[in-house]
Amino acid sequence: MFANKLITNQKGAMLVLVLAATGLFLVITLGAVGLAIMQRRLNIDKVARAQAIHIAEAGVNYYRWVLYHDNEEYCNKETCIGAPDYGPYGPYDYTDADGGIVGKYELYITPPAINGSTIVNIKSIGWTAAHPNIKREIEVRIGIPSWSSYSTLADADIRFGEGTEVWGAIHSNGGIRFDGLAHNVISSSLCSYKDPDDGDNAFAVHTHISPADPSPDANCPPQNIPDRPDVFMAGRSLAEPVVSFDLLNTYLNDVFNKAAASGMVLPASGAKGYHLTLNTDNTVDIRVVTAVTPPCSSRWWSSETEGIASETVYDIGSSTPANGIIFVKDKVWIDGKIDGNRLTVLAFGDPITGNTTDIILNNDLTYTTYGGADAIGLIAQRNITVGFYSEDNLQIDAALIAKEGRVGRNYYYKFCGPSYIRDTITINGSLATRNRYGFAYTDGTGYQYRKLNYDNNLTFTPPPHFPTTGEYTFISWKEK
Repeated sequence: MFANKLITNQKGAMLVLVLAATGLFLVITLGAVGLAIMQRRLNIDKVARAQAIHIAEAGVNYYRWVLYHDNEEYCNKETCIGAPDYGPYGPYDYTDADGGIVGKYELYITPPAINGSTIVNIKSIGWTAAHPNIKREIEVRIGIPSWSSYSTLADADIRFGEGTEVWGAIHSNGGIRFDGLAHNVISSSLCSYKDPDDGDNAFAVHTHISPADPSPDANCPPQNIPDRPDVFMAGRSLAEPVVSFDLLNTYLNDVFNKAAASGMVLPASGAKGYHLTLNTDNTVDIRVVTAVTPPCSSRWWSSETEGIASETVYDIGSSTPANGIIFVKDKVWIDGKIDGNRLTVLAFGDPITGNTTDIILNNDLTYTTYGGADAIGLIAQRNITVGFYSEDNLQIDAALIAKEGRVGRNYYYKFCGPSYIRDTITINGSLATRNRYGFAYTDGTGYQYRKLNYDNNLTFTPPPHFPTTGEYTFISWKEK
């Protein structure tokens, strides 16, 4: 009897053990199955998320391609959607090589400010067709470098003397003799050239600072260029692409149409030109120059002094245009100060290509706020000239372009009077010149001190509708 009870208890204990083991096995098995299912779901989500970010990036790259072909197409040729979202445009299909729809993306395109920069903001949201609820969003800022991305841009041989210190990039389609200190790259479209100042064959970017550069070898670019960090801190580069000043012809037609549509156009004055004074309240005073000061001459030479002898009022306190373009079909004298304004002033008489219209700077032209909020662009058909009666200490805050002539000051001999020698000229901005620029001469005339301070805000936030070079490049990328 006792034995039978013991066997029965043992059987009951075994049953409990079997049930417990079975339960534990089921728990482990179900847990493993659940974990596997969860892991599979996570893997699917992970793949879907990875695919979604690639689709979103494809949307960005697509729109960069659109802007490459049309720099001002901000609506993908659809009905434009304004602020605050500037979209969505789409959704657009993202297909595989066989044309199958892999996923979709939406685009939000924020254009540059009407008088602001070249920067376009692109937001792209992507997802897969199989998992439309898993979305990834990226936002990029892209911009086209402007002509003002160079501290100095030239279409001729140029020279920078000793004591010159330059912070921005310099490029010339000709040769460059540089005897100062360059903090950025100095580049030329040539490999070598004959220096017009001494007639020697030289590297297209060279220096006479001791020890002077050797003559170039026969390679292009030469292989015997010495490393000169004491002069070219960021290096020098030869055989770079030409930046053609002739490209401005197409630009001019476009910017004139913008000025006629929503900017300001001043017709030919019928006199000597216009005198514009910019004001800090976003207005401009306009006067017609009726007479200029006589040339400073001797029996050897004659030079225009570019001074204003008399003028009459045309319009006082006229509001500057919202798109920032003032297109003058005549010669321009300009000075003044802005505060929170952005303007581009062009001087091009009829015909737009081929005339000899100039911009004259005799008095300060300055910003109130530095850092990109204020910007001035000056573009002349021929010269941007500092006249004989210019201020002894002259400050110009602007990006300058002389399309067919040069940025500089005429040569004035000492018989002209004390103004033939000036003290200091400071340019905060950039300059582009077809011909060799200069504000001083080797006999000591002109400005004794020349300070060219590059404004790096001008690279992607140039003056309104300023000419650009190259294509849209990425400035920033982030996932939101």
